Parts: sequence; structure tokens; C-alpha cells
Amino acid sequence: MKRISIAVLVLVLATGTAAAQNLSLKSARQTSTYYAFAVGIAEALNDNVSGLNITVETSAGSVENVKMARMRRDYLFTSPPSLIQSALDASGQFNEGGYDDIRSLWPIPGLVMHWVVRADSGVETLEDLVGERFIPGGAGSAGERITRAVLQAMGIYDDINLLTVDLSEGVSAVRNRRAVGFSTSSTPPASMVQEIASTIPVNILSLSDADYELVSDSYTRTEIPAGMYNGVDETVRTVSLPVALYATTDLSNELAYELTRAFWENRADWEGTHPAMRLIEMKDVNFMRARLHPGALRYYREIGFDVTASMR
Repeated sequence: MKRISIAVLVLVLATGTAAAQNLSLKSARQTSTYYAFAVGIAEALNDNVSGLNITVETSAGSVENVKMARMRRDYLFTSPPSLIQSALDASGQFNEGGYDDIRSLWPIPGLVMHWVVRADSGVETLEDLVGERFIPGGAGSAGERITRAVLQAMGIYDDINLLTVDLSEGVSAVRNRRAVGFSTSSTPPASMVQEIASTIPVNILSLSDADYELVSDSYTRTEIPAGMYNGVDETVRTVSLPVALYATTDLSNELAYELTRAFWENRADWEGTHPAMRLIEMKDVNFMRARLHPGALRYYREIGFDVTASMR
């Protein structure tokens, strides 16, 4: 009888150990904002999903994160949806293919466009940039690409004197009146914008609803809250390059459901980790490109969220 009891005890302990779930969350460099996001999310999930242990890993960037999805198990990672689409299409940096098992879970703060101008420049809208010298973003940066795309869609691209400089020169160029303003894509609060707003009065330009419709297939609608920057006392309506959290099909449907439910229903736990976390909106689920993990889809359906056909 003692042998049977010991065997049962061993079985119970083994079952309890097997129930524990270890996951890795690969995000970004340890000094980056996105690493801080990942740590905040991991802590919230660990606290609210029984038996869960998520370890946050550093990364050289989103391309590495996506590449690892072909070979890792028990793996979560962050990436802009545009890279996910390239991986699913086996194009660009992902032409080796093999990424069909990537599935979406939920959005995280995206790269938010800041179009910053001197308050005394007379520029109050993007259209007012016509005829002015403006820095669209650091050469080769995401902010530069987004700014050029928006100005082209608006039909004013060729009428603005766009300066190609390293973004580190942007603040001094605007202070010294070599340009009326600059663009940067960053999660608010952006350090460059804080720096210049602390020394001279600035405005941050909004994108009108009509102009947003011209680029709505590529970027999400985002607001920078009033008071985020010194002297900017009104809400700024701008755009964002989405970023999201992904898994693969090896993640069980039940665990994907529990993770998604715990994320959305414990917002207070992760929202305080960084000001930008307040900007996460459920509507951005429909911009994540890869189909939702079945477990995540179950949660969104339960709460009545309207998931687009391409995400199901």
C-alpha cells in the first residue's frame, strides 16, 4: 500500500509540474521602450494566469524576432505587422518562407508620428508646410518613410523643401531656424520632442480625417494626449505604424485564450508600466495581418469585438 501511495504522489507531483507553462517573449534591446513594454506585459500575465512563467528575451530587432518563429516553440514575439506580411508572403528578408504558422494575439503601442514645428513658424497644418524647409525624419528611418508616404498621398510632397539629415540634427536645425520642424516616429513621450518643447514653444500637427482616409490602409489612427508635451495643450490626431504581439500555432488554444483574456481584463496591471501603454486600442487587432490564434479569436468573439474576415 505504501508503494501505491508513493506512486500516486509522484504522479500528482509530475502532473502539477507538467501543468506549469514556460514561455519566452522576445522583444527588443534591453535599453529600448519595447523591452519595457514586454516586461510590463509579462509581469501582468504571470500574475494573472495560473502556472505561467514568461521570460523576456532581448533581441536585435523585429526581423530577428520573426526569423526565430520558424524554429522556436513556446514562443511569443513582437513585430510590426508589415514584417509579418512579408514573412507570410515569403518576400524581402523572409524569402526562405516557412512562416505560415504565425498567429496574432494583440496589439501593443505602435510607432506614433510626431510632426513637430516651431510655434512661431505660422505652420498649423501639414498643408502649411508647402514652400517650407522641413525634416521628414532621420534618413532611412520609419518616420521618414511614413512622412513621405503621407505627403505624397496628400499631393503636396513635391511642394515642400524636405531636408535629408540625421535625425540627431533635427532639434538644433529647428532651434536655429534652418527648418520649421521635423518628424519623428516614437512611442510617446518621445525624448526629442520633450527636449525641444522644453526650450522653445512648439506645435505638433494633426492629420485631418480626410487626409487620414488616404493612408488608412497602411496606418492606424492614433491620438497623442493633451499635456503629453510642454505647451501642447490639445489632443493631437496623428497616425501610427502598428506593432503587435504574436505566437505560433504550437501554442495551445486554451493557453492563447487565457493569455488574451488576462491581457485585456487586467489593463491596470500593465498600463502603468509606461505612458505609451495607455494608447493601446482593441481596434488595432484588425491591423495585425496574420490570422488570429484560434484561442485569441475565441476571446474576441466572446466579448463581441468585430473581427474582420481576414483576421479570422
